[in-house]
Amino acid sequence: SISQPHPMLSRLACRLRARVSPLCSVAFKRFSIDSPARRKRVEQEFDRVDINKDGVISREEFYQAYAQTGVTSLVMDLVDRTGSWPTCTVDTSARDIAITMRENKTGFLVVTGTEKDSFDLQGILTEKDVILKALSATSGDMTDVPASKIMTPKNELVTVSASDSVWDLTKIFIDKNIRAAPVLHGEKLVGFVNVRDAVAQLIHDHNEDIVSMNSYIH
Repeated sequence: SISQPHPMLSRLACRLRARVSPLCSVAFKRFSIDSPARRKRVEQEFDRVDINKDGVISREEFYQAYAQTGVTSLVMDLVDRTGSWPTCTVDTSARDIAITMRENKTGFLVVTGTEKDSFDLQGILTEKDVILKALSATSGDMTDVPASKIMTPKNELVTVSASDSVWDLTKIFIDKNIRAAPVLHGEKLVGFVNVRDAVAQLIHDHNEDIVSMNSYIH
């Protein structure tokens, strides 16, 4: 039987086909935006991975294309370590969480143990958490519910290590069907990484490996 394409990889296929693909921005950074060479490289890479020639990339095709390639990058290579993500503490009220989200124009907050340490990850809060959990509080003022009661705690988050390979990271994104993940170094948060950058770096590493092999052979 023919396996159904993974939804995330179907989206990837569409983006690979695009003339200017955000997903491939890292892999094709040496080309200008309107470069015919870049467009040709995108088409060639898509056609190479799409073994069944059905216009989408299945999970199996993706794994077959990249599992044994020379992926050298680590997650730490993709992470912005500035610590400039929006935060609140475990004691911050739902009211103040909503205000912080509005002021920062964001849909999530990193919950920390103290205000001074943005790397002390205790959990993650999203707009959905505030709406569904805070509003369902059965007693007291719902706007006073603390972050600790409505966040997704650290031990329930899908996290990755800064020392993981980009290949392992990409497999986590696909297997867990998630689009982004916190990156930890030991117990400390060092940043976030998303599926777009991970796949782009994977493709970039693969292409560099092919170029190196061709140079050696010829």
